[in-house]
Amino acid sequence: LAQASLSARSGSKLLWSLPHVRPLRTSQLAGSAIDLSSASPTAISTCSSPLVFVMSTAINIHVSAFLDGIPDLAIALRVELAFLGTFAAIWLSSRLLGVRLDDLLGLRRTAAKPAPLTPAARALPEGPAAARKPTTAPRRNSRDVDGGVPAVGLGDLHNPSAARLADAHWVLSAAQQLARAQDPQRSLDLYRKARRGAMNLKTLSLAEGRQLFMLMVTSAIRLGRMSEALALLKDCREEGLGISLALLTSATKLATANQLFKDCLSVYEYVAEDAELVIDERCVWSCLLFCAVESRSYAHARPFWEALKKCGEATYKDFGNMMRYASTQMDWQLALLLLQEMRDANMEVERVIYNTALSICVTATHFEEAVGLLADMEKVDGFADVITYNTLAKGYAKDGQLDACFELCGRLRSKGLEPSQVTYGILLDCCINQSRMDRAREVFDHMMQEGCAMNTVLYTTMIKGFARSEQVDEAMAIYERMRSDASGNVSPDVITFSILVKANCDAGRQKTAMGLLEAMMELRLAPDEGIFNNLIGGCVHEANTGLAKRLYHNMVEGGIKPSTATFSILIRLYASCKMMDEAVGLLTTEPAAQGVEAAPRLYLQLMQCCLRDRQGRRAIEVYKMMPTSPTALMHGQLLGTCGKLNMLETGAELLGLAAARRGQVARADAEQLRDIALRKKKILCADMITEAMGRLRLASA
Repeated sequence: LAQASLSARSGSKLLWSLPHVRPLRTSQLAGSAIDLSSASPTAISTCSSPLVFVMSTAINIHVSAFLDGIPDLAIALRVELAFLGTFAAIWLSSRLLGVRLDDLLGLRRTAAKPAPLTPAARALPEGPAAARKPTTAPRRNSRDVDGGVPAVGLGDLHNPSAARLADAHWVLSAAQQLARAQDPQRSLDLYRKARRGAMNLKTLSLAEGRQLFMLMVTSAIRLGRMSEALALLKDCREEGLGISLALLTSATKLATANQLFKDCLSVYEYVAEDAELVIDERCVWSCLLFCAVESRSYAHARPFWEALKKCGEATYKDFGNMMRYASTQMDWQLALLLLQEMRDANMEVERVIYNTALSICVTATHFEEAVGLLADMEKVDGFADVITYNTLAKGYAKDGQLDACFELCGRLRSKGLEPSQVTYGILLDCCINQSRMDRAREVFDHMMQEGCAMNTVLYTTMIKGFARSEQVDEAMAIYERMRSDASGNVSPDVITFSILVKANCDAGRQKTAMGLLEAMMELRLAPDEGIFNNLIGGCVHEANTGLAKRLYHNMVEGGIKPSTATFSILIRLYASCKMMDEAVGLLTTEPAAQGVEAAPRLYLQLMQCCLRDRQGRRAIEVYKMMPTSPTALMHGQLLGTCGKLNMLETGAELLGLAAARRGQVARADAEQLRDIALRKKKILCADMITEAMGRLRLASA
């Protein structure tokens, strides 16, 4: 080692004499090896730097010889490879010789830093010295600084003896250890075992007892077990320790941070039962207010807000939470009051607060106050944005104030802002709802001239307006323009096709509607039940039962479940085509086959169709098919139809069936049918009606 050190300092080529690098060439040292086991750690540490230099230089020489002729990129890495090999050799030497690597390199071991305080420990109230122990883990076989409580190692907590579990001081010390180790689960398990045992909490001082429950409650909240936290609070109260403000503060903050909003309110409601506890911490009320708004427990918001202001000044976030509360209640007066209080407190009110307050005024239809807020915002250049104007425009559109919408749009432009897609959508909706398609067309043409970026919603809105005004050709023209949009980013959706299919079917353009269905398939859009119902309904105009059956089959095969509306359309189609057998068969089999409960109105519709077709016997059959007895209103409609069509025998039989089922029939409807029979001098029919009325207890006094 001395020779290597000397060689390293003098730059001599004696470094080749190291047997780790190359066999010795001198006869005196031939075949020998350096034995570091005989050297002291001090000598090794002293020679560590020369040793590193020697080995690094030797390996660098070998690497240089090996890399001759290798590209420049590989040569550039020779230094890194040399040092990598050096440290690999040092590590291997340390493993073979049993010497620590840091001792070989002459490095000093630094003392371990004490573990940082856990959040639970930081939240502990100041108490006796036992509650303020150092955060470093206590040594084995030592005593604590106060109270004489034996120090606890984590290994002692797996299977503590019954004697230790009965010692409340030992349990407290163990809980402190587990809090430092951030192991809340084991802390709660230990507490449960101690409570099931003979632990007497009366041996603890008031501060120690509160500290123990502080650790337990915060551990339960960290694990999300709020029911267990409430049980611990009850234990704390029953043991006579009382729930301190510090405990409530820690529990409230921790529950809020873990988003346990409703549970946090439950903790407060339990703690508030103690009339002696004075909650004068602003942060507690701030957390509770936030929890009330987040959990939609709006009944608590106002009281929490008033209590918060008594404890100090409200922060910007507190005002934001109250503004959210005002928005849910549509309390425009509260919103304006909050805004004024923020101004009085010299807070820099952000745009979102103004927009929220303006939205509340608009929702409550207090447009004067909303316009006043807009004027205040316009006093600061650039403060009112497009969203601000759109919010007010939505209110005008909903209220039907078309002119006010257009005036507001002009006001927006005067401030150097450009209307957005949402702005144009609001204007179009307002025009369509007011049946002013002429102005809607003007807005649409203006958008196209200005090169406004179009989207599916804007096109669909125009299509809806033309379809509603029965201008099907105009609606189809907008559709064709939409399909040929140069941007290529606009495509019709299911809503677009649904509007167009219905408009064409209602206009008797079944072929065009079927073409739209094919276009949907090309765009890989799945038609829904409404589109199929409209297509089947279009078959009614053309009495095309074959197409209707194919559409129904495709609907079922495509996994679309038919509804009561589907069956009603098919019954209407079959009835118009005088195909009552198919209508009865449909109602008998299809609802059950498709897992749809046949509504009573379907039976009523089919019976009415049979009566209008003067098929009284079939109407009786359908009546018997009904799983439940018709209502009094349904009976009244059937009896009225029988009377108008002079089908008195069918009406009398229906009344008799209603009596057999103990159904509900209005006396006026039965008497009207009997009076018609008497006027027609159909005495037998009138007697049948009178007998049925007796069974229904509808006989005249």
